Amino acid sequence: MWKAIIVDDDPSVLRGMKKAIPWEKLGIECIGEASDGKAGFEIIMDMQPDIVLTDIYMPVMNDLEMMQALRENQYTGSVIILSGYSDFEYARTALRLKVQDYLSKPITIQTMEEALKRVTTRLEEERMKQSGQEEIKQKINYYKSLISNTWLKSLVTGMEDQEVARKEQKTDYLQKQKHQVLVLKLDKDNEAIEWDSLQENISCFFSNHALPYLKNVEWIELNYIYSAILLSYDVQTDNKVCQKAAQNVAEKLIELMHLKEDYKYKIGIGQVKTNWEEIPISTEEAIYSLSKILSQPIIRYEDVPASEQSKFNSQKSAFRKPVQFYRELSDAVKQERKDQAVRILNKFMLDEQEWTYSLPSHLQTICKDLWVILTYSLYDKGVNLEEIVDHQTASRQIEKVHQKEQFQRWILASIDLILSRIQQEEKENVRHKQTVDYVIEYIDSHYHENLTLNQMAEKVFLSRNYLSQIFKKVTGLSFNQYLNNVRMEKAKYLILEGHYLIYEIAEKVGYKNTPYFSSMFKKHTGVNPTDLLKQ
Repeated sequence: MWKAIIVDDDPSVLRGMKKAIPWEKLGIECIGEASDGKAGFEIIMDMQPDIVLTDIYMPVMNDLEMMQALRENQYTGSVIILSGYSDFEYARTALRLKVQDYLSKPITIQTMEEALKRVTTRLEEERMKQSGQEEIKQKINYYKSLISNTWLKSLVTGMEDQEVARKEQKTDYLQKQKHQVLVLKLDKDNEAIEWDSLQENISCFFSNHALPYLKNVEWIELNYIYSAILLSYDVQTDNKVCQKAAQNVAEKLIELMHLKEDYKYKIGIGQVKTNWEEIPISTEEAIYSLSKILSQPIIRYEDVPASEQSKFNSQKSAFRKPVQFYRELSDAVKQERKDQAVRILNKFMLDEQEWTYSLPSHLQTICKDLWVILTYSLYDKGVNLEEIVDHQTASRQIEKVHQKEQFQRWILASIDLILSRIQQEEKENVRHKQTVDYVIEYIDSHYHENLTLNQMAEKVFLSRNYLSQIFKKVTGLSFNQYLNNVRMEKAKYLILEGHYLIYEIAEKVGYKNTPYFSSMFKKHTGVNPTDLLKQ
C-alpha cells in the first residue's frame, strides 16, 4: 500500500481530505499531516511517503520553498499541489520541482481521485521497472565470483600461476600440510538463499568446535551454484583419517543446511593431496563426484568406480577450463582488445578438440554464462548490454546455438557488437564531459540565481533526466548537491569577510528563505552561520 502525507494550514481541509478521499480503495494509506511548510518538510523527510498532497499558501515556508528543500535533500516522492493560485510562472516553477499534478481549488473528490490514480499508476510502473532492474542485478551478482581475483579461489580452481605463487611465498604455510577439497552444490535456483547467514553459521561451527586433525578450513564461493571448502591437515596425518574428517565436515554441513528445508544440497569430496599444487585436482574430483550423485547427499571420489575414474582422468577438465576462458575473454573485451579476444576464443576451440561441451545444452550454457559475465564486467565502463540486446532476445539467439561453428560465430558477433557499443560510449563520454563542464561553469557564475536542473537541461538541449544522469556520472554528485556545495563555500567566504548580515548572504548565494539557508549551512559545515566567526 502506498503512503501519503497531507500538508495544509487549514485544519478543516485536513480533516475533510482525510475523511472524504477513499484511501483504501486507491491502495493508499494516509500516514501523517502537517499544518505548515517547515513541519511538512520535517515529517516528509522523516517518514519518506510515496505521495505528498500540499497547499501553496502556508505559514513559515510555502509549498514551493518546501518542495525545493525536499528536492535538494534528494526526496523523490510524488507531489500533488492544491491551489487557487492561477499564475502561470508559479505553476511552471512547481513543475520544475518535479510536481506530478497541479490542481486548482475548489477540487472535487472525483478530481482528487483521478489525480491520485494517475500518481499510483506511475509509481507502480516505476516499481515494476525497478524490480526488473533488480532481477538483472541479482543475476549479475551470481557471477561476480567468476571474475573476481581472490587468491584462494585462483588456487582452488587452478587459475593461480604456481611459479609466481612460489616466488611471492604465498604458499609457504601450505608446504607442510595435506589438503582436500569439498565442493558444495546447490541443486536448484537460489535467488532467495541467504549465503552470508549460511557461511556465518558454518564459520561459527568451525571456530567453536575442535575438529580432530584439521589445521585449517577455508570457505570459497566459486559461483552461484558451487562453493568449495578447503580442508588442511598436518602432513603426518594418515589419508584414511583425513577422509573420515572430511566425511564428518560434510555431514555437519548437511546438518546445518537442512535448517533451510526449501533447498537441497549435495557435497562431493575430492581425494587428499600431499602437494599444494594438486589442490585444483582435488577440486575437479569433488566436482566430478557430484555428477555421480543419485539420492545420497554426500559422495567421495574414491567411491566412484575405478573405470569411471580412469575415464575422468583421461579427459581434460570440464570445470576449470570454461571458468578460465570466461575470465580471459571478458578481460580482453573489457580492455577493447579484439585481436586478443579472438586468439583466446580460437585457442579455446583448439584446446577442446575432444569437446566435452559438444552437446547443444553445454554450448548454450557457456554462451549464457559468458553473456552475463560480460554484462557484469562491462558495467564500470558505462556499457549496459541490456540496452544493446535485451535478455529475451539474447536468450532466443543462444537457443539457436547447436553446433561448435554456431557457438564460435555467436561469440565473435557478440564481441563485435560490444566493442562497437564501447566505442560509441567513449565518444558520448567526451560529449558528456563537455556538456557537464559547461553546466559547472554556468553554476559557478550564476549560483546566486534560482537555478534548476530543468533550466540547465533547456540550455544544453537535453532532457532533465538525461542531464541528471550524465552530471552525476561525471561529477559523482547530483546537480542540486553540486549547486549547494558551491553556494555553501561562497557563503563561508562572505561570512568570514564580515561585511554582510546573514540574511544578506543568504540572498547573495541564492536562498530567499534565511532559516532554510541556515539549516543547509549547518548541514554542510557542521555549524550555524553565526557561529562560524567564533571558531
